Amino acid sequence: MKNNLLTISFLSVSTLITILPANKLRAGSHELEISLQNCYYAKKFAKTVMEKRKASRPLSYYEQINFTSPVAMEIVLDAYDVGQEDPNFSDHWFKKCIENSCSGFWANLKIALDLISDQKN
Repeated sequence: MKNNLLTISFLSVSTLITILPANKLRAGSHELEISLQNCYYAKKFAKTVMEKRKASRPLSYYEQINFTSPVAMEIVLDAYDVGQEDPNFSDHWFKKCIENSCSGFWANLKIALDLISDQKN
């Protein structure tokens, strides 16, 4: 009887030790995937804002939108900064996102992208 309990306990602990690290790796991988996806949306959003700016969309257009992403308006303001002609503007924001990967700050840029892409000037 003691051997059975000891064997069951050993198997249970061994199973937990085997499963938990794998779950932690999967969670970390998923978090990295989300962060990278947010950075790609940051790049795409920045590129779209610059394209719309060059097509004469006024800054006031963006001021009327209630963005759910904390960084969306920051990207817009940077794009409309006086003299902003950086050909690598979207790459700059992608790199900034990678360096400061705080997914909450970069979240919801897909929604913001949809807001500015689907509407007419």
